Amino acid sequence: MSDLPKEAVRFVAAVTAHFGAPEAVTFSNNNPTGGNLVTTKKFDNSNSGVLFKNENKQSDKHADYRGEVNAAGVDYWLDGWVRTSKKGAKFIGFKLKPKQETAPAKKDFNDEIF
Repeated sequence: MSDLPKEAVRFVAAVTAHFGAPEAVTFSNNNPTGGNLVTTKKFDNSNSGVLFKNENKQSDKHADYRGEVNAAGVDYWLDGWVRTSKKGAKFIGFKLKPKQETAPAKKDFNDEIF
């Protein structure tokens, strides 16, 4: 995607953040020989993510930034809070939450009476 204009990259990132990653991205350009030249490229969002300013923040406990990230093939929701260190340096603290919650393993319950 590095050949695309910055506006197009931002648009694709925003759409991906809202709707999820597409299976493939199709680019259509004017073909000098006439008609449209259509190419399909696989969209790979592995080990990448996006963060947006949280415009719906209703309390100080809500994240300043929200987004999503893919790490090692697992999709996560990403929340970030702007903080200040003891030395006065600004940083962002993050919290990851898996998009797909894994159900806790069921333990067999033995209700036999001895």
